[in-house]
Amino acid sequence: MNESDALRDLLVEFFQLPPGTAASALTQASVAAWDSLAMVQLITELQSAFGVEFELEEIERLTSYAEIRAALARRNIPL
Repeated sequence: MNESDALRDLLVEFFQLPPGTAASALTQASVAAWDSLAMVQLITELQSAFGVEFELEEIERLTSYAEIRAALARRNIPL
Protein backbone atom coordinates (compact mmCIF):
# COMPACT_ATOMS: atom_id res chain seq x y z
CA MET A 1 0.00 0.00 0.00
CA ASN A 2 1.63 3.22 -1.14
CA GLU A 3 -0.91 5.77 0.01
CA SER A 4 -1.67 6.63 3.57
CA ASP A 5 -5.26 5.96 4.56
CA ALA A 6 -6.03 7.65 7.88
CA LEU A 7 -9.32 5.80 8.38
CA ARG A 8 -7.87 2.37 7.64
CA ASP A 9 -4.90 3.14 9.87
CA LEU A 10 -7.20 4.26 12.70
CA LEU A 11 -9.31 1.09 12.46
CA VAL A 12 -6.27 -1.19 12.28
CA GLU A 13 -4.72 0.47 15.32
CA PHE A 14 -8.00 0.65 17.25
CA PHE A 15 -8.71 -3.06 16.79
CA GLN A 16 -5.00 -4.01 17.09
CA LEU A 17 -4.96 -5.75 13.72
CA PRO A 18 -1.90 -6.57 11.59
CA PRO A 19 -0.59 -3.46 9.78
CA GLY A 20 -1.26 -4.94 6.34
CA THR A 21 -4.97 -5.55 6.96
CA ALA A 22 -6.95 -4.60 3.86
CA ALA A 23 -9.65 -1.96 4.15
CA SER A 24 -12.18 -4.38 2.67
CA ALA A 25 -11.59 -6.73 5.64
CA LEU A 26 -12.58 -4.04 8.14
CA THR A 27 -16.19 -4.91 8.85
CA GLN A 28 -18.06 -5.60 12.05
CA ALA A 29 -18.80 -9.10 10.77
CA SER A 30 -15.14 -9.95 10.13
CA VAL A 31 -13.41 -8.27 13.10
CA ALA A 32 -14.08 -10.32 16.23
CA ALA A 33 -13.29 -7.43 18.58
CA TRP A 34 -15.90 -5.17 16.90
CA ASP A 35 -18.68 -5.73 19.43
CA SER A 36 -21.19 -3.25 20.86
CA LEU A 37 -18.81 -1.85 23.47
CA ALA A 38 -16.05 -1.44 20.91
CA MET A 39 -18.56 0.31 18.64
CA VAL A 40 -19.26 2.97 21.28
CA GLN A 41 -15.54 3.49 21.82
CA LEU A 42 -14.87 3.54 18.08
CA ILE A 43 -17.50 6.22 17.44
CA THR A 44 -15.90 8.38 20.13
CA GLU A 45 -12.49 7.83 18.55
CA LEU A 46 -13.76 8.63 15.04
CA GLN A 47 -15.54 11.79 16.18
CA SER A 48 -12.40 12.97 17.96
CA ALA A 49 -9.98 12.06 15.16
CA PHE A 50 -12.00 13.58 12.34
CA GLY A 51 -13.78 16.41 14.18
CA VAL A 52 -17.29 15.21 13.34
CA GLU A 53 -20.42 14.24 15.21
CA PHE A 54 -22.52 11.35 13.94
CA GLU A 55 -26.29 11.17 14.28
CA LEU A 56 -27.75 8.15 16.10
CA GLU A 57 -29.42 6.80 12.96
CA GLU A 58 -26.14 7.08 11.10
CA ILE A 59 -24.13 5.36 13.86
CA GLU A 60 -26.23 2.22 13.42
CA ARG A 61 -24.94 1.94 9.84
CA LEU A 62 -21.24 2.52 10.60
CA THR A 63 -20.36 -1.17 10.60
CA SER A 64 -17.58 -1.23 8.01
CA TYR A 65 -14.69 0.75 6.63
CA ALA A 66 -16.76 1.52 3.51
CA GLU A 67 -19.75 2.84 5.49
CA ILE A 68 -17.56 4.97 7.77
CA ARG A 69 -15.63 6.34 4.79
CA ALA A 70 -18.91 7.23 3.04
CA ALA A 71 -20.20 9.01 6.16
CA LEU A 72 -16.99 11.04 6.40
CA ALA A 73 -17.10 11.82 2.68
CA ARG A 74 -20.64 13.20 3.06
CA ARG A 75 -19.12 15.67 5.51
CA ASN A 76 -16.30 16.53 3.10
CA ILE A 77 -13.67 15.11 5.46
CA PRO A 78 -10.48 14.53 3.46
CA LEU A 79 -9.02 11.06 3.94
